[in-house]
Amino acid sequence: MLNADNPMRSCEAVVFDCADTLLRLDPSREVIFRDAAAEEGVDLQLSDIAHAYELVDFALKMKSSELKSFRAKSEFYRTYNAGLCAALGIRQSLERLNSVLIQRFSERRRWIAFEDAADTLRVIGERVPVHVLANWDKGLDHVMRHAGLRELVHDVAASEILGAEKPDRACFDAFCTRNALNANRLIYVGNEYIADVIGAREAGMTPVLLDRNDRLPTADCLRIRALGDLIPLFSRLSSVPSTAGPAPS
Repeated sequence: MLNADNPMRSCEAVVFDCADTLLRLDPSREVIFRDAAAEEGVDLQLSDIAHAYELVDFALKMKSSELKSFRAKSEFYRTYNAGLCAALGIRQSLERLNSVLIQRFSERRRWIAFEDAADTLRVIGERVPVHVLANWDKGLDHVMRHAGLRELVHDVAASEILGAEKPDRACFDAFCTRNALNANRLIYVGNEYIADVIGAREAGMTPVLLDRNDRLPTADCLRIRALGDLIPLFSRLSSVPSTAGPAPS
């Protein structure tokens, strides 16, 4: 682990999560779900859908490294949507809603960068190399490029390619091996406490929790409310020449 008093001074790289850390859905998944349900005559409130997502996300995690086939992915999304319908009290609507949800998410899902993402990556990248490590399928590199962030980071590592998901230590270890990095000299920034904070810490990294909605004010780790909060911490440091080359494919 890095020096707790000044972890930024002694780190050799900063690694970022992707979904809801660097990137967000536009429109949001809550809006897509609400509109799809409305097509089937089901009227839902965004706040209720958001709560349902919180419950299902905690209980059910997608493992891109294990969902290799179209059938496996379809079965996962059906189970996921069943959980959402149950949490919303509309379980009987699943059979007619599932296919609509899958179709509408396929049509409308678009990842865009948070407003402070590019500036944060650029400023920190002038001091130390920055990378991305996320639970994602192999299309992550393309998503980052489409969002305008790919040229601002070194490696973009997806769990499907690494063969394991956060918070499993194997995911973090594979990333470090891939980039010849020492976990004890890395800072990992993410928005999920279990996957990002616990996972990174158990792998030897120093975690930073991005808590935009101030839901975990007593979290036992470094905590920020916006990506831009990292900039003043690194701006006080002298620039460190970046020696990392392209990541292995």
